[in-house]
Amino acid sequence: MTDHPRTSQQTMLQQQRVLAAFGAFALKSHDFDEILQEACRLVGQALHTDLAKVMELQPDRKHLLVRAGVGWKPGVVGCTTVQATLDSSEGHALQTQRPVVSDDIATEKRFVYPPFLTEHGVHALVNVIILGADGQPPYGLLEVDSRTPRHFTEDDILFLQTYANLLAAAVDRFQLVRALQQAVKEKERLLAELQHRIKNNLQVITALISTQSRRTHSSEAKQELHSIENRIETLRLVHDKLYAAGEVDRVDLAAYLAELSRGLLKFHGQAAGNIQLRLELAPVFVSPETAIPIGLIINEFVTNSMKYAFDDQGGMVALELITDGDNPATLTLSDNGRGFTDPASGGTGMRLINGLLAQLGTRAHWDGDGGVRLVIELPRVAMI
Repeated sequence: MTDHPRTSQQTMLQQQRVLAAFGAFALKSHDFDEILQEACRLVGQALHTDLAKVMELQPDRKHLLVRAGVGWKPGVVGCTTVQATLDSSEGHALQTQRPVVSDDIATEKRFVYPPFLTEHGVHALVNVIILGADGQPPYGLLEVDSRTPRHFTEDDILFLQTYANLLAAAVDRFQLVRALQQAVKEKERLLAELQHRIKNNLQVITALISTQSRRTHSSEAKQELHSIENRIETLRLVHDKLYAAGEVDRVDLAAYLAELSRGLLKFHGQAAGNIQLRLELAPVFVSPETAIPIGLIINEFVTNSMKYAFDDQGGMVALELITDGDNPATLTLSDNGRGFTDPASGGTGMRLINGLLAQLGTRAHWDGDGGVRLVIELPRVAMI
């Protein structure tokens, strides 16, 4: 491109088109470097200069990095820094908060110019500040450079500042998104660390209970300690799943229930020797707050089945989790043991299950004919 005379009407129309084009591009693009590069291309097109650049103020606030640009030789963009001192046009703009115009740097006495400008044949330039958001330091400068001496008009400077303000809004949006992404990553890291510590603490508690169980001589106390150990293991397994999956807000319910139920049968050892486990579990994801009470329900149901449902011939315990899209998921727990006549007549385990169902805020149906069957309709809000 070369500089050439333009009428005011043509200039204004072209600059308005460039402002509109850049505004639309900045809104739809998710690539920050791409936005900065396009900003340089379009502003050079609007002011009919061969060279344009965005300079990013560095953390020391004493240097500017050529972050994006058009017309420059390789090794300038992304590599070259400029000192932001008062004897430079860039430093003067930042200090005074006003645009700096040099019609001909060969005769300019106010500033010292970086060598790469003269190496590229720059004779005239104008730069304006890219403002920071809400009282923050400026992001940097937007500068256009001409290879011929040139008088930049007040209209040129006003357009360039308006353009820089539009660019500042795009910069602010990306900085905000970046800050939010970093905050989310930090939150996830802290939650993962918390889950890891909770998991370890629950393992310690389980080990202490197991030790106490081995030391006691009371069969009743052993039984109660085993029940507590199972419930704690249910909690630990949720956090183990979250930590292993690298997720903090959802649990694969099918995988969790499969591992939990198999672990319960293994835990009961010889008592589960003749018990078969049937699992039909569809992929459903729920929050940890939902997974924990469901896991405790499974624990109580399977434990009760082991204790009361079967004779020496054994039997079957089944878990079925189904979902058909629009409808809530349904979890069915069943055994083919003795059954019962009245759900209200159940012991501590059944009362705990009913309390956990109330905590979930869900509907459930008990059936004790030909074995025990519990059908739980998971609330839609519990599913992720």
